[in-house]
Amino acid sequence: MRTTQTFMISFFIRKKKNKPEEALLYARISVNGIYIEMSLKRSLEISRWNQSACKLNGSSMESQQLNKKIDDTKALLYKAYDSLQKEDQVITASAVKSRYLGIDKKHYTLTQLLDYHSTKMKGVLKYDTLKNYTTTET
Repeated sequence: MRTTQTFMISFFIRKKKNKPEEALLYARISVNGIYIEMSLKRSLEISRWNQSACKLNGSSMESQQLNKKIDDTKALLYKAYDSLQKEDQVITASAVKSRYLGIDKKHYTLTQLLDYHSTKMKGVLKYDTLKNYTTTET
């Protein structure tokens, strides 16, 4: 079976303007040649970055933690891509990023849930039970 989509994840660094010896770590998600970037909110020394391996050189605790962060992020991005495929969603770089960040699904507040409950359950629940929900809402 041939695939018509290309999916790629790469990691790169960008130098900080105020500190030229440090850089910020970014991930680039590419689907069909269209990419989107996101910051991993980690800073590192430029001299320790291995661009070909997309990892930090060395065996210090910081290097191990940052390399683990890169591996975990890559695994979660692949998981987001796979879940979009299983749901037969249109797969774009922004859709994968949204799924990874958890902003593609709607989350409800307590007030919204209470409003929904009071409108939908008015005919089902008894007066005393509805009174308790109204008290909670106020």
